[in-house]
Amino acid sequence: MTGAPVVRSLGLVVALCAVVVTFSSDPPLGSRQQRKAIEADRVDAETVLGAETEHVAVSLLMPNSVSPALEVDKSRRTKAEGAGADGRSPITLAFAGDTSFHHSLHLFDPLAAAQRTLSLPDFTVVNLETAIAPPTVGVPPVSKPFLFRSNPESIDVLTEAGIDAVTMANNHALDYGVEALEYGLAALREAGVHTIGAGAGPDQAYEPLVVPVGDWTIGIAAFSRVPCDWSWAGENIRPQVAWACPAFLDRADAVVAELVDTVDLAVVMVHGGTEGQLCPDAVMTGLNRRWASAGVGLVVNSHPHVVQGVTSIDETIVVQSTGNFAFPPSSGLTANSAVFFATLSEQGLLVSVEPFISEGGVLSNGSSWRRASILNQIDQYSSGWRVLSDGRAVQDPSHEGLCGSGS
Repeated sequence: MTGAPVVRSLGLVVALCAVVVTFSSDPPLGSRQQRKAIEADRVDAETVLGAETEHVAVSLLMPNSVSPALEVDKSRRTKAEGAGADGRSPITLAFAGDTSFHHSLHLFDPLAAAQRTLSLPDFTVVNLETAIAPPTVGVPPVSKPFLFRSNPESIDVLTEAGIDAVTMANNHALDYGVEALEYGLAALREAGVHTIGAGAGPDQAYEPLVVPVGDWTIGIAAFSRVPCDWSWAGENIRPQVAWACPAFLDRADAVVAELVDTVDLAVVMVHGGTEGQLCPDAVMTGLNRRWASAGVGLVVNSHPHVVQGVTSIDETIVVQSTGNFAFPPSSGLTANSAVFFATLSEQGLLVSVEPFISEGGVLSNGSSWRRASILNQIDQYSSGWRVLSDGRAVQDPSHEGLCGSGS
């Protein structure tokens, strides 16, 4: 499949009605995708409760709810029914932020409150910001204030929650050196979890994930912008992460350019920015523009540990920061969490958000007021977009937000 991605040729779609997403009866991605389809049917049955209505909306502000972008359409059970002009049905991707299971977080079932939300989309990705290895594997290569190591049993938490892929292009993947990174990569892949942004050497680290999702081909490239003083590892043949640092931008550009020409939707995930800031810094704004000029359809960033807003550059949608997800010891502003959804159809790309609370790294639905405040935070720091009270993101060029129109 070659040519410009569908989201570039169709442009952005803005809708003020609920998005209807279908789940194929024969998912192409193996057992985890089959479980997602089964979960979609189960939620459908639980929600209908015998009603005769054709479409069942699931309220965002009810506990254990899912985003309006995941409204279940009972009338569609096959790829052919209700699909686009060439037979392709919509798909939904989900993205969540910084996730680590250090401090034995995996023992507290930290993703339980979000399991339904994570399982329903056709493909779900989180930023796995930790080494995954037993205590006997790996040693810190440098002295740093925070070192994250998660028990290999935490991989079960990811798979049981329906996580399909993790990006490990971040500043904690190498906390316990290349031996621990290599251990974690192998364990994740053995469990059926795709890894992006890290590998046994440069070629593997920079290799994007290209995967069929429903009737579409999705490509995801992941890079870390921090810490660039570690990016010397890019010259080695040892396990490493993929960098978006100045010395390696040519390589990242080449990866992205090829990806854009190959898939229906190209996604770039970058780990960078200023921690604790609700607006993107100049470096991240520059990278966002770089990927937009390359033709990427969606950019999803992480690292600030707070949820930032949504914007667009030409026809590229940018999620500025996904914030913390299951990440101890989140509290206060860093406990404001969310899952971002991107729904791809023949008409283009739509975005929606479902808020969560991540107190101490354990997710909860929280109160209606707290969920509304998280959506309001994302709305206020968005530019050119509004995030409505039900989680739908709609384009509004008049809205500059608190970060300004240049962000």
